[in-house]
Amino acid sequence: MVIAQYYLDTNMLKDKKNTDAIIEMPKAEIHLHLEGAFTFDFLFELIQKNGGDPGISSIEDLKKKFVFKDFSHFIQTWLWKNKFYRKPEDFEESAYQTIKNLSLQNVMYAEVFFSPWDFISQGMKIEEITEATISGIRRAEREYLIKCNLIADIVRNYGAETSIQRLNQITPYLNKGVIGIGLGGSEKEFPAVLFKEVFIEAKKRGFRTTVHAGEAAGAESVWSAILDLHAERIGHGVRAIEDPKLIGYLLEKQIPLEVCITSNIKTKVFDNLMEHPFDYMYKKGLNVSVNSDDPPMFGADITDELTMLYNKLDYSLNDLKTLTKKAIEASFLETSEKKKYSDKVDNYLKNN
Repeated sequence: MVIAQYYLDTNMLKDKKNTDAIIEMPKAEIHLHLEGAFTFDFLFELIQKNGGDPGISSIEDLKKKFVFKDFSHFIQTWLWKNKFYRKPEDFEESAYQTIKNLSLQNVMYAEVFFSPWDFISQGMKIEEITEATISGIRRAEREYLIKCNLIADIVRNYGAETSIQRLNQITPYLNKGVIGIGLGGSEKEFPAVLFKEVFIEAKKRGFRTTVHAGEAAGAESVWSAILDLHAERIGHGVRAIEDPKLIGYLLEKQIPLEVCITSNIKTKVFDNLMEHPFDYMYKKGLNVSVNSDDPPMFGADITDELTMLYNKLDYSLNDLKTLTKKAIEASFLETSEKKKYSDKVDNYLKNN
């Protein structure tokens, strides 16, 4: 089997047979940013094609660019790479390569964030970026065994006062490739409550909702995403552990948390795996799933995340099955489709 991007240190493998089973098992992912899930080969070609950068003369130079000091440095690097996307075909090919890569990891289904507003400074229209992105995804779906839906991240940093305009721009694509809206960006500078109006309107129109919270800001950010925006899911949510009352609420309501372990470590939300609260949250009974966020930027894809839990925290294959099924159940799929994908996970592990 070919894995397009695989970052795991094979010297750390606990059990090759079961590690192979993890690689080959059917997977689902519900927190992945399309603009942060490029392949290094593709981005390097894009940089060379669209003007270059004097500091980037090889793929190794490019990889070094994605070593982050903190969350702010991560955002700066994110914006830096965006300037090399210049034409609709750049978005189509990037989407195609990303979804192809997921399929090669045996990801059956993915819900992927995208934010066309990140690129309007290049003179492109939201519509042409969105249509090119959907086209790339559809091409990958035709060629590989995978299904993908988009979540439009309207991004806090572009302001609440124009957020309805962004919702209007994306509404024509609802259920035509786009399934929901999200809210990423700077939690501290742009609190969730500012976006209450746009989330109310989005729900009226039929958008599913998820909000980044409890990553760069604390438990109060998660509370606001839940109580002010009535988010169906929380992106990250790991700093909920700062408030025992919130943990109790999340446990009672079983609100899904899209946890991205390696991402949180690489952006310095937590220093290492032992300090990361995922293990506590999972064993406490919270509704957590495992996701990769921005795989090449953090050096870990969904296969690596699951294998890390197996090797470093002694999770069983059954635990990984449970986590995969939690992602499927927390997805915005119809019930019949959720059952189809869950059955694939069950059937695979029965035979391995």
